[in-house]
Amino acid sequence: MIRGIYTASSSMLVEIIRQDMVANNLANVDTCGFKQDQGIFKELPTMELRRVNDGKLYPPRPIYKYPKIGELGTGVILDESFTNFKAGGFDHTGNELDVALENEKAFFVVESPKGTRFTRDGILNINQDGFLTNMSGDFMLAEREPVDPENKTSILNEDGTMASELVRVSVQGGQNVQIDRDGRVLVDGVPQYRLVAGMAEDRKAFRKEGANKFVRAYGEVARAETNFKQGYIEKPNFSLVEEMVRMIEVSRAYEANSKVIQSHDGLLDKAINSVGATRR
Repeated sequence: MIRGIYTASSSMLVEIIRQDMVANNLANVDTCGFKQDQGIFKELPTMELRRVNDGKLYPPRPIYKYPKIGELGTGVILDESFTNFKAGGFDHTGNELDVALENEKAFFVVESPKGTRFTRDGILNINQDGFLTNMSGDFMLAEREPVDPENKTSILNEDGTMASELVRVSVQGGQNVQIDRDGRVLVDGVPQYRLVAGMAEDRKAFRKEGANKFVRAYGEVARAETNFKQGYIEKPNFSLVEEMVRMIEVSRAYEANSKVIQSHDGLLDKAINSVGATRR
């Protein structure tokens, strides 16, 4: 009975973790470029149950003494939480500054207060100082036109230092700004900057920071070949209906495990206060 309580309680703890993940996904259903959080759970070692008080067995089996009557699970734990980098759908906005990346492995390179970051947030605007920023207020980084064809293929080196010279996109008030399919920033029809997209060989090298920003944890960040879709933004990469179904599943699983604990608690109460009192 004690083992049953531990098994059910471990499952309840896992359901709490799942609920936090699902709740965070649902809270970002309108966040541009949001990537779904998921978890991998693994079963704890299973115990074999055998009869040990049956006396002598017939016919005699000197090696196999105690017959097996079943198995007992000992619970489940969180093995790994990860980010699903699958691309979300595109939503047409018609805004000339909105842009989406067609390559699902590519990320915009931005300058945040904490340093260089990567994001799929393509809702852009020009702030009061004349810089092109995203919804988080991070500066979009780009190369000046004309682009040097001998530019390095890396954006960040393995030690985290910048491998390419990137600058903020700056425009004057009243100028017409557009972004074409190649990522060029056209100011009054003249290309002045080219947005840069980065990607990592190992997706785990990008660790989520906040809702839709990522920080490089290790390894090199290389340039990514991609087309830029002007007038579009990328929606979150999960289904609202599926996440709601998962939330219901988590709630029911948590409730079922709580009832298991209540049942074991009742059995312990009877074993101590009824059976134990009778034996005295």
